[in-house]
Amino acid sequence: MLKRLQRAVSGAWSPLLLLVCTSAVVSIASCVIPSDMERYWLAYAGDWTLAHHHILESLQGSWYPSRPWVDQEWLVAVLTAWTRAHHVYILLELLFAASLVFGVAFVAYETIRTRTHALVGVAQVAVASLGAVYFAQDRAQTLVWLLLPALIALWRRAPWCAVPLLALWANVHGSFPIGVLWMLLHVDRRRAAPFVVATLATLVNPIGWHLWTFTVELARNARLAGYVSEWTPTLKSYTGIVVALLALAPLWLRIPSGLHLRRPVRWGNLIFVAAIAIGTTVATRYAMLLFLTTATALGESFRTTAKPMTLVTRVAAVFFSLMVAGLAAKTFSQASIVADPWFGNLESGVDFAQCAPAVLGRRVFTDTLETGSLVELAGGYANVDGRIDAFPISAIRDSSLVFRHPGEGDAVVRRSGATVLAIKGKYRPTPRTWTRLRQCGDVALYALLR
Repeated sequence: MLKRLQRAVSGAWSPLLLLVCTSAVVSIASCVIPSDMERYWLAYAGDWTLAHHHILESLQGSWYPSRPWVDQEWLVAVLTAWTRAHHVYILLELLFAASLVFGVAFVAYETIRTRTHALVGVAQVAVASLGAVYFAQDRAQTLVWLLLPALIALWRRAPWCAVPLLALWANVHGSFPIGVLWMLLHVDRRRAAPFVVATLATLVNPIGWHLWTFTVELARNARLAGYVSEWTPTLKSYTGIVVALLALAPLWLRIPSGLHLRRPVRWGNLIFVAAIAIGTTVATRYAMLLFLTTATALGESFRTTAKPMTLVTRVAAVFFSLMVAGLAAKTFSQASIVADPWFGNLESGVDFAQCAPAVLGRRVFTDTLETGSLVELAGGYANVDGRIDAFPISAIRDSSLVFRHPGEGDAVVRRSGATVLAIKGKYRPTPRTWTRLRQCGDVALYALLR
């Protein structure tokens, strides 16, 4: 394998190296300078777990309409809390970045291994790199860029190694059933026993078989698309359509280059790609799996007959590398960079520093669900999200109704028991009960009159 890679780097496949290196730089920058406020949910859950020595089964910092969210990412939550407490969170950020780099490098290797046409191979690595930019976050789902390719490689050469990998995956992120599906579609007599044991290994988690129940229920919850962009059906947004078309670009490019089925045909690969493509139309987030698997699935099932196009391939590699870097720069410039132990001076977006005394330790209700549940400040955490404090659960469900029925707002916030309101929508509380404190960006804070 090493000799094959050496020949690839020095031969016709060398343009792939430029793309992989560009993707590596972009991935590290995207993860080490984070812009995702949802990492504070993980910090909250991890702190609770470390303090109580028990998994937080109802993470109050996140939810979906029918009930509080089960902490299926508990291991990442603990790592987030521990590394932040010991001022080494940079190590976890680098792990997320390494996962993205591993995923892109895996696509490049599979392109070489399956002897895909060089120009098609450049496109495969390019779209995987663009996908890495799109999905780059310091969150548990980023680790799928490492876990799924590792499973595919191990399932091919050492299937029994899938057992500990699936056990780890089930405690890291709820996407682990995708790994079980891959194994099922590529099972044979030699892999039957490892498949059964690896599937059972997913039950080795703090909530046992209930993790499967919750994961399936979550994936089938159509209402998630209403407020989580990654769960939005592809055809509902321009971004979703572009992401899905990019993820399937290796297929579109194979067609004009002379596409022929290989012998024997790997039907498991084709069924997997078809299943994930269908899943992508249901929820954009499944496009991530297409980015990681099309090089393997299509490369093992199809071959191309087009002649080598060395100059065009190299020009395409340079063009796509610039595109990846440009998209990353644009994404970074538009993101809300929040305070970070290593990059605290890069704070932008809504600054809650002046609002911390007004909300710290209070029961807060908000109709701005995109505002982070926990915002880190120099003096600690400031709670500005009603998903944590607006209980009972019926009040959580009601929080989204303030957008649609501002006239019912008074009754909703009264049931929540909140002492502070963080309002962004059209609802304005009655001045007989609430007094306006201050404005935080586009969020107005109100305090309950005593």
